[in-house]
Amino acid sequence: MDYGIGLLNYHGCWDDAAFAEDHGFSTAGFVDSPLLAGDSFVCLGLAAQSTSRIRLGTFLAIPSLRDATTMAAGITTVNRLAPGRVFMATGTGYTARDTFGLRPVAAHKVRDYALTVRGLISGEEVVHRIGQAERPIRFRHTEGLYVNTEHHIPIYVAGDGPKALRAAGEAGEGLIVTLKNADLTGGAPDVLRADLAAAGDAARESGRTFDDAYVMWSTVICVLEPGESAISARALDHIGAGAMMAFHSYACHPEIAEYLPPPIRDRLEIYEREVLDRLPVARERIYQEVHAGHLAHMLDGEAAVLTEEIVRMTTLIGTAEEIAAQLRALEAAGLNNVTFWIPPHLTRSVISDVEEHIMPLMRNAPTAVSA
Repeated sequence: MDYGIGLLNYHGCWDDAAFAEDHGFSTAGFVDSPLLAGDSFVCLGLAAQSTSRIRLGTFLAIPSLRDATTMAAGITTVNRLAPGRVFMATGTGYTARDTFGLRPVAAHKVRDYALTVRGLISGEEVVHRIGQAERPIRFRHTEGLYVNTEHHIPIYVAGDGPKALRAAGEAGEGLIVTLKNADLTGGAPDVLRADLAAAGDAARESGRTFDDAYVMWSTVICVLEPGESAISARALDHIGAGAMMAFHSYACHPEIAEYLPPPIRDRLEIYEREVLDRLPVARERIYQEVHAGHLAHMLDGEAAVLTEEIVRMTTLIGTAEEIAAQLRALEAAGLNNVTFWIPPHLTRSVISDVEEHIMPLMRNAPTAVSA
């Protein structure tokens, strides 16, 4: 099992990437959400110069925000600074689209985006579209001072739904999941197996293989003390913002209410009263406010919304032994990497918690046998 951190591109996050590297972490992903965070490529460049081993990448690049040529130039520039330890991860967009009041990008556009970037950084000619114009283009100046296309850059595609999983199989070298369709108190390994099977089927239909795909889980974590509640103030400081993500999605897309699991659906009225009704915008502009604390801090009133059941079903929380057992089961199902989104003020303490309490249990675990 590899360990990663997701970073919100705050000032100094490049130094936190170096801290993670020094404490056994393998990857650092930088969010691409311009209305919520700093610029990913500025931070990637600084992280490349602050580190020497950890793998660095976009997490996630969204097609509508950066043209494929801009993305290819950016990621190969980082590869020039950190040769051979760069990846690109892309997806349909969550906050990066919600904060514009937009729905996610269609999955087939993510597939085409990944394939276009792959073609460019592999030295191929691709068909590029701007508006109604289509032109064959290719990279120039790929040798020497500018970019690095010689060291391979793997492209990972994020997806939990059927269309996104198909896109991952058709265009990705890896898959990133949130397991949002799983209850983390049980059944998550089966969901992961099904996700991998769906992506693998799509890959085979496209004449590809997904057998060696690198599989990452994007989540939040809190190592509880014995007897500590999952909704203690300390726990919510760590994972409360992550546990609220389904509610944030509902605020921007109320039509999803009927598809939410009952423990979340049963709290929507409280969420409306305690949070949404108090925000200083009209409902048609709610997208401007609900994501303000995304993965960093809770908004006023949100602590009243969450229950112990919701927190445990949506986040990686428990004693060290409980967390290690969950990770071992997911590892047996095909997981290669777990990437933690950590509130900026807690980044180093959580990294230290994982190194001290989780990594030893995973190293000392008996070899898991996949079903």
